[in-house]
Amino acid sequence: MTRVHCRQTRRGTIAAAALLLPVTLAACSTGTRNNGGSAGTGGTPGNGSKVIVLIPKQTSDPFFTNAEQGAKEAAGELGYTINYVGPTTADAAGQVTTIENAIQTKPAAITISANDPNAVAPALKRAAAAGIVVSSYNADVAPDARQFFISQASDDGLAKTIVDTMAEQTGGKGHFLLVTSTSTAANQNTWLAKMKEYIPTKYPDMVIDQVVPGNDDPATVLSVTSSYLAAHKSDTTGVWVIGGGMSAAVKAQQRLGIDPKKMPVAGLCIPSDVRVAVKSGLIKNCVLWSPADTAYADVYAIDAKIKGKLPTGSGTLAAGRLGTLQVADGIVSVGNPVTFTADNIDKYQF
Repeated sequence: MTRVHCRQTRRGTIAAAALLLPVTLAACSTGTRNNGGSAGTGGTPGNGSKVIVLIPKQTSDPFFTNAEQGAKEAAGELGYTINYVGPTTADAAGQVTTIENAIQTKPAAITISANDPNAVAPALKRAAAAGIVVSSYNADVAPDARQFFISQASDDGLAKTIVDTMAEQTGGKGHFLLVTSTSTAANQNTWLAKMKEYIPTKYPDMVIDQVVPGNDDPATVLSVTSSYLAAHKSDTTGVWVIGGGMSAAVKAQQRLGIDPKKMPVAGLCIPSDVRVAVKSGLIKNCVLWSPADTAYADVYAIDAKIKGKLPTGSGTLAAGRLGTLQVADGIVSVGNPVTFTADNIDKYQF
């Protein structure tokens, strides 16, 4: 692994990065590139069904209900039905059960935002062997367990934007706490690794002192942020949250008498989770993408795969209102990250 600018300090050893956004953030990844994986070698793609099973990290997350809306929009245009089903909390075992149950119904496709990329892989391989098209969106699975991945934004683009938006508020220097999702989330681990690669090249005076998991749970984010800042209130410059629950980090600051405007909170967010804080100036900005567009593109890619029109190497995908999307080595790229501010956040209702 590339040497990073997050060192062991008096505050402790850097923890492993984690998972998802909840309000989804961890919900997200651009995945490991590898020629589209090896899943899907059995049966006729799609099985003649017109049902697509859309599995979120957790059904109760507004991020994923927005993705469901985008999937249903595309499904209506292409003649499919979306079955939105999964665990109510971010649980890999629940996703495995959902996959196994879905296989029995013989749908055209199963697409998933993985809570754990490896835990769900065996069940997805069984689905592919049954002729079901298997894809992932938002948070990738093991590459050999799916036929393609829908990347909502590039890993590099996300990581750099997360860093840049904090650097703008801190003069590109200081000591930081980073709250991630869970240690098994592939997307979170990828973004953190890329942040660590980018920081020393652009902002050598920025240091991530500690990484702690927030489990995409506001109560957990509140607890771990409060505990850390209680011990390091005077020497922490800012707090990154790249899993869900950014507003909980602001609440932790306020309970400790810290002004969020003087110790910025930045990272990945869900607009509905931070809207009040952003509009009041407690959070200056945060980053994400459109989950609806990601799932919309997923349905178009599934349809192309079933019809034998999805490129296996490099090429393009015609994706309805999204226009022409780039495809490379099993990755369909949707777009660039969005930076939410007080000026634009009301445009995003999820």
